[in-house]
Amino acid sequence: MEKEVKIVKFGETLRPFLPHGSEFYVAQFLVEKVVHFTVSKARKTKLGDYRQPWEGKPHRISVNGNLNTYAFLITTIHEMAHLTTFEKYGNRVQSHGYEWKEEFRILFQPIMEKDILPTDVTMAVNNYLRSAKAASCSDDKLYRVLRRYDKNRGILVEHLNEGDMFEIKGKVFILGKRLRKRFECREYGTGRMYRVLGLAEIDQLLNSK
Repeated sequence: MEKEVKIVKFGETLRPFLPHGSEFYVAQFLVEKVVHFTVSKARKTKLGDYRQPWEGKPHRISVNGNLNTYAFLITTIHEMAHLTTFEKYGNRVQSHGYEWKEEFRILFQPIMEKDILPTDVTMAVNNYLRSAKAASCSDDKLYRVLRRYDKNRGILVEHLNEGDMFEIKGKVFILGKRLRKRFECREYGTGRMYRVLGLAEIDQLLNSK
């Protein structure tokens, strides 16, 4: 009974971050697996993170709190799948290999059965589940669909014009030619060349040609 009360309270705490109808499913998993769950500040390098039990510490999962509810849910289940993969296989398999993909599919199935996602997100997730990659932004179609639900959508590198100067994570770049999903960019000041993902969100546009 005490565990059920804890799940309900935790679900209510998670409600603002998740689509309605998914909060108690996630809460039950996190409580039963004894997970230290953290809603993190926005991180440019990752949407979520899973840490294995270590020196008496429990499983730990963190997810960026600035994500829209659908992105938050997908990222959370992504990290939950890392946990169950670790429980079954330890460190004997690849982080995002076949075993993890199967765990991700299994954990997301109850969400699909609840029919709580918008049609466009459901279709994008179905495509994503067929060949899930390391992160939601690794799948262009899923990332673009999830961005529709962002309240404050930033500027992506692919929105810029060749020659534009922009900043990402404290570095200033000048946009060059497109190379499929990435752009050839020159770092201002050093002249170093980088290949920046077109779907990367810039911190600020400094000027344009």
